[in-house]
Amino acid sequence: MTDPARKATRLLPARVDFDGHRPVSVDFDDVYYDADGPAEVERVFVAPARIPERSKETDILTVGELGFGTGLNFIVTASKIRSRLHYISFERHPLAQADVARALTPWKAAYEFGSTLIDAYPPPVPGWHRRIFDAGRVRLSVFFGDVAEGMADLVRQQQRGVDAWFLDGFAPRKNPEMWEGALFRAMAGLSATAASVTTFSAAGQVRRNLAAAGFETRRVDQRPHKRHTTVATFTGAGRSFTSPPQVTVLGAGLAGAATARALAERGIRAIVHDRVGIAAGASSIPAAVLHPRLSPHASAESRLRAHAYLFAANRCRHWLGTGASGALQRPRAGTDVERLRGIADAVPDEVAALVDAARASELAGIELPTPALFYPGALTVDGAALTADLATHADIELTTYANADGPVVRATGNAIDGFEWLEVTGLAGQMDRFPCPGPPRLPLVGDSTIVPARESVWAGATYEYRPWNPERATAANSQRFEDVLRQTPGRALERFRGVRAVTSDHLPVVGCAASDWFNLGHGSHGTSTAILGAEIIASIIDGEVGPVTSELLALLRPSRFKERQERRPNPFLATRGG
Repeated sequence: MTDPARKATRLLPARVDFDGHRPVSVDFDDVYYDADGPAEVERVFVAPARIPERSKETDILTVGELGFGTGLNFIVTASKIRSRLHYISFERHPLAQADVARALTPWKAAYEFGSTLIDAYPPPVPGWHRRIFDAGRVRLSVFFGDVAEGMADLVRQQQRGVDAWFLDGFAPRKNPEMWEGALFRAMAGLSATAASVTTFSAAGQVRRNLAAAGFETRRVDQRPHKRHTTVATFTGAGRSFTSPPQVTVLGAGLAGAATARALAERGIRAIVHDRVGIAAGASSIPAAVLHPRLSPHASAESRLRAHAYLFAANRCRHWLGTGASGALQRPRAGTDVERLRGIADAVPDEVAALVDAARASELAGIELPTPALFYPGALTVDGAALTADLATHADIELTTYANADGPVVRATGNAIDGFEWLEVTGLAGQMDRFPCPGPPRLPLVGDSTIVPARESVWAGATYEYRPWNPERATAANSQRFEDVLRQTPGRALERFRGVRAVTSDHLPVVGCAASDWFNLGHGSHGTSTAILGAEIIASIIDGEVGPVTSELLALLRPSRFKERQERRPNPFLATRGG
């Protein structure tokens, strides 16, 4: 019997065989593309849609695709674009990364996005996955799951019109769900003026469904490769969207810098205001670990944490201040191993895998007495360096005064003057660096965090509901060091103190309430959720579908606190003297 949590948080990859270079679907008994791969993509999809020519006439071209497959259409299209590209695709049966790598290997040298797509390819976790390439010029949004579900969510979120559609599902007679009239009607509702449709199929039912949805179709002679393919043009009144030229971001911590960067990469100028400077608060933490906080239960919150981690780890791994370290989560007690096993069963191994004590000790380079959960994609983060790198862009201006020209995004941590209905408060914490010859090879997380440094480790972190004396915090971190590493630490070499912004439900505040935008309240999860929050806000401001589903966006909405306060008081008012 399938574990419900496993079923809800992962997908089984497509079953693929190879006929020479051609990948073949076992389940649909059909090829993903012909032997000449990229040439077929150009003659069937790119050339009839005039993709290169149209990209010269716009700042951004939006392409929607049904059937992501190996990603070959994406890498060929991205190589032809002369503007920014947002490529939106759907795949019910994602390939395993190894199969994508094998399929794209013959074309990697000729197409610059081949290797980067293989490296960034998402694990088979249901929902949206956002990947960003070429300094933000190319964005990929791929939905893993049922295409009807994904299209419905695109309808809910996308405001900017889709300029070109690629229909690349398996043949209609083998995969009829991909060719239903309802999908064509959804495409019409999402299309920009004169949006194009190109597809390998010339089946009469496909052309009739397109015509019924408002597309004018014609056949394209493809001999000697095949007789015909289809191209269509949307004849209805299409969607249009104009982004603001400038956005003001209040706060130059990690959330503010990430928000500014996500906007700037879209060509939207970001004016960042902070009276103190970049990463002056908790964002300057010298040794954080970007890893997921998962649950074995199939909850929306756990799915949000997984998607935040997957996006942020990929987004940040090439920035200054980050290191691809991996991390081990130790059980809190002997019985906690079963909880970690449940988490590992609920997600693909690329996200988290339970390893026995011997393997955990091998990975850590020190003896660990219990199994542990291994996060292979986890990063070690120097908060100050990462924040400064994110804030370095030609379209980001740092100021010490407020300039509220255009939308305003508040990334101000627990400084919420005027917005006391937000259930956000400050919670102090401390890490200490202790001498440690032969430190672990990778971070250890769980009840305690141990982050290796040169001949030392950072240990922590305290959660101080009332601020402690720093010496008390150092004593607590000294005990953490001893509990994990089973040795007595020497005198602390240095300490870091900061104030986290935490919410009453331990979820961040991301989104818009009335005319105010928020990206704050990230607590100890900021290295992942602040990065995701930045992409959410920039996406909405730019008229694009967000990097997560509408269900997960709803968890973060600022208005949730006002809704709860209709039933009970704000629990943080007393701590603010309210």
